Amino acid sequence: MRMTGIVLAAGKSLRLGRDKLSVVMPDGRSLAAWSLEAALDSDLEQVVCVVKPEDSLAWLPVKWFDSATYTYHPTARLRIVVCADYASGMANSLHSGVLSALEYKPEGILMLLGDQPLLQAQDINRVTAALASHKLCDYVAATDGEGGKPPVAFRSHMFGPLLSLHGDEGARKIMRSANYSGIHVPLPEKRFWDADTEPELERILNDVFESNKKDS
Repeated sequence: MRMTGIVLAAGKSLRLGRDKLSVVMPDGRSLAAWSLEAALDSDLEQVVCVVKPEDSLAWLPVKWFDSATYTYHPTARLRIVVCADYASGMANSLHSGVLSALEYKPEGILMLLGDQPLLQAQDINRVTAALASHKLCDYVAATDGEGGKPPVAFRSHMFGPLLSLHGDEGARKIMRSANYSGIHVPLPEKRFWDADTEPELERILNDVFESNKKDS
């Protein structure tokens, strides 16, 4: 099943009070690079990363910065898409990603957030594989037991409903609608940790430090 990934990385980081994407992780990569590279290491055909106009992309690893494209290219692994009106709501970033993904004519798209650094490539693959095998589902979402959450994959016929979202509406509105059917793929709870606040960011960093200690 041909799948295009959309990484939403145009958030305002209001609750954290500083740019969360550029937070340096223990291995020297940025927080957003962890999320993006999970997508790039997965089975997704290509990845569209939605950013805001003022993003310098300093958080992006050099190898991807040098190879990324800013326009449609059928063989490019990573495409950077700038969302000029990101500040008006999440739906605008989502629209930018979906419209760009449509150019690749995928059978489905998978959306994930740029601030979920503990998500892994195999988690993404589990969600996309579930969409491929459950052919009657409109979508497949990950879950920690408390409803559907990103990463979430949608079949191509769902692009219209996604593009009908507005303001701060996100994919969750569709997942809560009785008009569409989906299933959930359980993932470890920490995969959903994001960095909205300093305590949440500290929890992520501490988990990575502890994991590195166990591996050493």
